[in-house]
Amino acid sequence: MQSNQQSAHSDDGRRLLVASAILTALALAIFLPLLAPGGAARFPWGSDTLGHVLKAKYLGERIRSGSLYPALLPSWYMGTQMLRYYPPLPYYLLVAITLPLGDSVAAAGWMVMLCALLGGLSWLLYRRWVGLWATTLGGALFMILPDNLRVGLAEGNLPRALATALLPAAVYALLRALEPGGRRRHLLALTAIFAALVLSHAMMAAIYGVCAFALAALWAASGLSTPARAARALAAAAFGIMLCGWWLLPSLTGGITELNADAMSEALAVIPLLQYLNPRGRIGDPEAIYVGLTLVVLPLALLFVRAGRRAQPVALSLVGLGAILMTAPGVNDLWRSLPFHQLFWPLRFLGAASFMLLLAIIWRLPALALGFRVVIGLLIAAEGVGSLPLIHTRPLAPDVAGIAQRLATTDGWRVATLDESRLGSSASYAFSADAGREQIFGWAYQGAHTASTVAMLNEALVTGAPSYLADRLDLYGVDAVVLLNRQPRRQQIAAALAQRGFRADTPGPEATLYTRGGGPRATLADWPALGIGRGTQGLSLLFPGLMHGDSPYLDDYTLDELERYQCVVLAGFRWHDRAAAEELARAAAAAGVRVVVDLTGVAPDPLAHIPRFLGVWGEPVELGAEPPLVEGAGASYRLLPLGSAGERWYASVPQGLDEATLSFDYLGERAAAVGYRQIGPAQVWFVGMNLPYHASLTRDPAAAQLLSELLGLTPDAAPPRRAIPLADYRADDQGYIFTYTLDAPQRLLVPVAAFDGARVRVDDTNVPNTSYDRLLAFDAPAGTHTVTMTVGRTPIEAAGWLLSAATLALIIMLDRWGMAHAAAPIRHPYPAAGGSTP
Repeated sequence: MQSNQQSAHSDDGRRLLVASAILTALALAIFLPLLAPGGAARFPWGSDTLGHVLKAKYLGERIRSGSLYPALLPSWYMGTQMLRYYPPLPYYLLVAITLPLGDSVAAAGWMVMLCALLGGLSWLLYRRWVGLWATTLGGALFMILPDNLRVGLAEGNLPRALATALLPAAVYALLRALEPGGRRRHLLALTAIFAALVLSHAMMAAIYGVCAFALAALWAASGLSTPARAARALAAAAFGIMLCGWWLLPSLTGGITELNADAMSEALAVIPLLQYLNPRGRIGDPEAIYVGLTLVVLPLALLFVRAGRRAQPVALSLVGLGAILMTAPGVNDLWRSLPFHQLFWPLRFLGAASFMLLLAIIWRLPALALGFRVVIGLLIAAEGVGSLPLIHTRPLAPDVAGIAQRLATTDGWRVATLDESRLGSSASYAFSADAGREQIFGWAYQGAHTASTVAMLNEALVTGAPSYLADRLDLYGVDAVVLLNRQPRRQQIAAALAQRGFRADTPGPEATLYTRGGGPRATLADWPALGIGRGTQGLSLLFPGLMHGDSPYLDDYTLDELERYQCVVLAGFRWHDRAAAEELARAAAAAGVRVVVDLTGVAPDPLAHIPRFLGVWGEPVELGAEPPLVEGAGASYRLLPLGSAGERWYASVPQGLDEATLSFDYLGERAAAVGYRQIGPAQVWFVGMNLPYHASLTRDPAAAQLLSELLGLTPDAAPPRRAIPLADYRADDQGYIFTYTLDAPQRLLVPVAAFDGARVRVDDTNVPNTSYDRLLAFDAPAGTHTVTMTVGRTPIEAAGWLLSAATLALIIMLDRWGMAHAAAPIRHPYPAAGGSTP
C-alpha cells in the first residue's frame, strides 16, 4: 500500500514537472521578441514601461553606491520619493533581473515574461480541484489573456504585471483557507501574498481585497464555507495589508490622493459592454480595452449547462461578471457615488475579472465532453492570439532620440515635455537617463509630491493659459521645453516662451525643442498676492501673480505671513478654529492687506447649513445660461453665459454685507455680486456668483476685468521675478546641496518639492522652512552660504512602522494561541478531478 502511494506521488511529481516545463517553454516562445530584441529596436513600446525602467536604473545605481533604499529621485518633478508612492518590490525585482543581463531596458522584457510565467505556473496549484491537464491549460491561457497582455505591454505597467502574477496564488490561498480542510499555512500564505501585493501595486491589492471579500461572502452563502472561516480568511488578507504599514501609510499622503477627487472621478473610464464583445476592436488599436467575447459569454452560457454545475464556478462567474459591469454605464455611476471610489479604478478590476471568469470556465471543463473541452480551449486561445501582436519592441521615436542627443550637448537645468503624455514614458527615460536632465513635467506626474503643482501646467495647456504656463516654467527652473507640434495652442505657447528667451532649437516631425541658457537657480519669494484654499488654483491661471499657500487652513498662517502681500484671496479655504481665522482676516485687513473672500466651497455652518464667515453668508442660487449684467456705481459688466447651454449654474451670493458694490438681477431682486464687510477702518471683500471659477473656466474678458479691479492684479501678467543662481548645485537620493549669495536677507523659493519633514540647513544651522505651490521656501540670510536640503522622518512614517510591528506581533500571538488552526482534518468537500493535493 505504501509503495503504491509513493508511486502515485512520484508519478504526480513527474507530471507536475512536465506541466511546468510545458508552461515554461510556452512562456519563452510567446515572449521571445521581448527577450532577444536586436539593435536599435530594443525598446519596449508600452506607454509606462521606460518610466519604470528609469526608476529601476536609478535604484540600481544608488544600491551600487551604498544607498539601499533611496529617499529621493531628484530628476523627476522637482524631486519625488519614488519608493513612497510607487511600491518598492517591482523595482528591486527589475534590479535583480538587470544584474545578469547588464541592461535595465532588456530587464523589462524579461520581467514581463517572468510575471506571465509565475502566474501561469501558479495555476498548477488548482489541480486538486480540476486536475493537472485542465490547470495546465488554464495557466497557458492566463499568460495570453487580452487584458493581461494589454496591461503588461501596451500600458507597460510593470508593477501591475507583478500584481497580476500573484493573483492566482492569492485566490488559491483564499479558497484553501475557506474550505474545512484549510490549514494555518494557507492563512499565513494569504497574509504573505497580500503583503507582496501591497508592495507590488497598492491599488491592485485593494481591488483584489474587494474581490476576495465578494468570493468569501459567496463561498459562505453557498455553504462551501462558514462565516467564521470567511472572516478568518479575510482577516488574514487584512493582516497582509497591515503588515506593510511601514510603506503603506506614508504612501497614502501625497501623489494621487492630493489630486481633486471630482477630477479623478471624471477621468475614470466608462466602457460600453459591446466593446468587451467585439474581437475586431483590437485591429489597428493595440491599446484597445478588451476582456474577451468568450470569457464574458461562456461563463453565462455554462450557468445553464447541468454537467459539472457547482457552486464554486457559479460564484467565480458572478464575481468576474460583476467586476466587468463596474466599468459599464449605469453601474459605473453607482460606483462613483461610493466614498473613496477614485482610489479604486473600475478599469483595473478587469484583470481580476478575466482571471475569475477563466477559472470558472476551467473549473467546469473536467465534467464536459471532450469535444466541448477542445472547442472551449481553442476559443479562449483565439482571444489571446489576437493580442500576441502586442509582444514586440521598437526603436525610440526619432524626435525623442534626436532631442535627447541635443539636450545632452546644451546648457540649461531642467526640461519640460509639453506633449499631453503622447510621447509616453520614452521621453522621460531618454531625457533623464541619456541626456542627464532633471524634468518637471511630462509622463505620469500623479506619483509626485508636486502632483497638484504640475497638474496646473496640464490645466494651462488644456484651457489655454500660455502666460501662466511660461511664468511657472520659468519659476520651476526650466531651460528646455519639448512642445508637441500637434498641440492646438502651439503658436500661443511658442510666443509666450519666446518672451522668456526660448528659441526653437531642434524641430522634428512630431515635436520641437525650445532652449535657452540657464542653470540651477532659486527665486525671491516676492509676489503680490497669496491664494489660500483649493478655489484659488484656477484663478491663478488668469492671474499668474497669485501664488498658493500649501495649507488650505487660514489659521495655519501668521499675520506676519499675510502682511507680505498686497492681496490675500480666500476661496475653498478652511479653518481649525473659526474665531481664530476670522480674527486673522480682520487683522490682515486692518494692516492694509486687501482680503477677498469667495464662499464657494467653504464648509457650511453646522446650524445654518450654508457657508458663513465674518458675519457674511452665502445664499445658494441657480442661474440660467443667459449672459448676466453685473452693475455698480459707474461700472457695468456683461458676462459670458454662466455654464453650458441647458445647464444651471449653481453658485452663491454674499448676504449680510455692509455694501454691495456690484449686483445683478435675480428673480426680480438685486443680488450682490461683489461687496464688502466693514471691519473698523478697513473692508473685507466678498465675491459671489462663483465668478473666479467662471473667469478661469471661460477666460471671460468682462469677468477678468471685474476681478482685476477687485484683486489689483493684471490678467495674464506675471510679476517680475529675480533669479538667484545656485552655485555648486548637487542632487542625490538624500537631497540637495548648493551655495547662494545675497546682498540682503530674503525669502528664497527653491524649485524643489517641499516634502513633509523637509529640513533646511544653512551652513551649520537648521532654519525653518515653508512652501508655496508645494515648493520649498526659507528665509535666507545675507552673504554667501551653503544650503543642505534633506528629507527627514515624519510622524506618519513612525505610525507606519508601529502598525507593521503591531501586526507582526499580533500574527505571532494568534499563531501561538492556535486561533488560526483549522479543525481536525475531514474529508474534502470538493471531489478532485485528478492529481494530488499540493
